[in-house]
Amino acid sequence: MDLGLNRFLADVAAHFSAYAIALSLLGAVTMAILQTIKDLLPVRQWFQSYYLGRWMDEGATEAQTNFSSVPDLVVSAEQAEKDLLKMAVDGDKGAFYDLQIEQLCGQYTAAIQMVLEFPTGHKSLLAITASQANSADISLVLAQPKPPTQDFLDARNRVTHQCQRAIDALQIAAGFRWKWILQLASIAVSAALAWIAMAYRPGMVAPNLISVIVSALLAGFLAPVGKDLLAIVQRARGQ
Repeated sequence: MDLGLNRFLADVAAHFSAYAIALSLLGAVTMAILQTIKDLLPVRQWFQSYYLGRWMDEGATEAQTNFSSVPDLVVSAEQAEKDLLKMAVDGDKGAFYDLQIEQLCGQYTAAIQMVLEFPTGHKSLLAITASQANSADISLVLAQPKPPTQDFLDARNRVTHQCQRAIDALQIAAGFRWKWILQLASIAVSAALAWIAMAYRPGMVAPNLISVIVSALLAGFLAPVGKDLLAIVQRARGQ
C-alpha cells in the first residue's frame, strides 16, 4: 500500500499540470454523463416519489399512534398522497414529482393551506403532515365549531405551524439525500472513467487502486462544482 501511494504521489508531482487538467476534464465528463442520465430518465421522479411515499408511511404510523383518541380518524398514506396530488397539480403525478424539491414543497404548502380550511375532507393528509401536533388541537380543527371559538383559532394556528415545520423538514431531508446520491454517483462514474483514462495513459499516472480512488474522489467532488459554475455562467448570459 505504501509503495502504491508513493508511486502515485511521485507520478502526480512529475505530471501535476497534466493531472490537474485531466481531473477537470474528468469532472466535466462525469457531470455531462450524469446530466444526460437525469434528462433521459425520470430519476428525480423516482427518488422523490419513493422518498415522499416513505415519509407519508412513517407519518401515517405516527399519526395513528398520536391521534388514537381522535374519533373517526382513519389515516391512509395512499389517500393522503392522492389528495395532495389532486390539490397541488390536479392529479398529475409525473409533473409533481419532477419538480425541484423547493417547488414540490411549495406546492405542498399551498395544498395544506386548503386542507386547513376544509380539514374534514382531507383527514389523512392533515394527520400525516401534522403527525407531531397535539391530539386535542387536531380534534378541535376537525370539529370546526361555528362560530369559530378562540380555542379553535389557537389550535389551528398551532397545527398550521406544525405542518409548515414538517414540510420544511421534508424539504431539507429530501434535498440533502438527493445531493448525496448525486455525489456518490459522481464518484462512481469518475472511478470508472479514471481507470479507463489511466489505463490508456500509463506514462502519466499508473492505474492502481490508490490512484483510481483518489482521482475518482477528486473528480467526483469537482463535477458538482463544475455544474454550479456552468449554471452561474448560464444565468449571467440570461441577464
